[in-house]
Amino acid sequence: MENEIIPIRVEIEWRHLESGNVIIFQKKKLSRIEEKIANILNAPKKVKRELDEMNSKLWLLMDGSNTLLEIVNEMENTFTEQIIPANERVVKSIGNFVNLGLVRIVKSGIVPDRDIKSIE
Repeated sequence: MENEIIPIRVEIEWRHLESGNVIIFQKKKLSRIEEKIANILNAPKKVKRELDEMNSKLWLLMDGSNTLLEIVNEMENTFTEQIIPANERVVKSIGNFVNLGLVRIVKSGIVPDRDIKSIE
């Protein structure tokens, strides 16, 4: 179907942990002064975001091959009562990923121009 919404991960470092969860490594956006201070203090330049079970599953589904409807259905089938109302919770979680700059929304027919698999 045309014009279906497809959430897709941006190109970012992430790993699939033994626990089944996903951890995302997001570069901090620092000003020049903050960067200099971070260098002096040897502070990390990346934020590690370990996702819970549901958001890890959602992250894996946002590979560009699933529409929003397919993702909602898969999440509902996997987590049953835990995720009700699935549509609202999935849309809210995807919105959070978008706001963090980790996911973008495309319409069907647009092919990602990069590899979005885990960096191992």
